[in-house]
Amino acid sequence: NLIKDIANNIEIIRKSLSSTQTKRWLNTRELATYLGYSKDRIYKIKEEVFIENLHFYKKTGKILFDRVAIDDWVVGKENHEIVQSQRYIVDNLLSSIKKI
Repeated sequence: NLIKDIANNIEIIRKSLSSTQTKRWLNTRELATYLGYSKDRIYKIKEEVFIENLHFYKKTGKILFDRVAIDDWVVGKENHEIVQSQRYIVDNLLSSIKKI
């Protein structure tokens, strides 16, 4: 029953999203409403999980969240190429620091 309820809810959400114009860029309040989280929870996830320039961007003092990347995060479908690229850069940076 739980799986059927979840599937029905997903279908309702899918229809709702496809029937209206949805914004790609969300501020913290909009993202909290979109995900059903508190703003404090969004800030905590931003600090602990989200990756800057993938899930969110800082623009003129504001934080804008990419709804497409957040949707991928929600369903567990991250953009692994970008994450792997960032890890590669960090690994190279750390190895060059170790050589100094």
